[in-house]
Amino acid sequence: MSLLGANTRADGGRSVTMRLAMGVLAELVVLAAALGLGTFVPAGLTFALYVVFAQLVATYLVHCPAHYLVGAALGIRFRKIRMGRMTLARVLPGRLAGVARLVPVLALSAEKDSLAKVSNRRAAVMYTSGTVASVSSAIAIAIAATSAEPPVYAALAWAVAVGYLIFDAVFSPRSGDLMRAKLSLRK
Repeated sequence: MSLLGANTRADGGRSVTMRLAMGVLAELVVLAAALGLGTFVPAGLTFALYVVFAQLVATYLVHCPAHYLVGAALGIRFRKIRMGRMTLARVLPGRLAGVARLVPVLALSAEKDSLAKVSNRRAAVMYTSGTVASVSSAIAIAIAATSAEPPVYAALAWAVAVGYLIFDAVFSPRSGDLMRAKLSLRK
């Protein structure tokens, strides 16, 4: 059984719940390992660079699990987890869009019937959850790094967190999860 492959149930039907759960769990395990590496990183510039690395990894790896967990709690089922491309690339300027199109991202596919059965607000909450989790993870790591010495290292962590927040505030409502949340509320 591969992590992203199909599973066959005893009755001959296909089960995607297991592979979805396994994919989400794998993301969370990798995130825990990446954050756990911080205990082995020496103080100084190496640690400051690790903090930025941890913020970038965390914003990426909490996104799909947030959608999955919140969506499941709200009654939304998902079909699969797959490698995709950033939808934000459509609204990024020039060369940045070209680079963004090359970056693979994990994407969840919701079951359309399931999504249609929940209220528009529930769908909007599910769409928003990934962005909120990503931004929150960058901010939480910045808070944890606030005691870093010298203070410029903490400032770097805050710059990344605020930069990510601004990026999402500007671009996600135009072609990302916040756009999908807005559209679901207009139905």
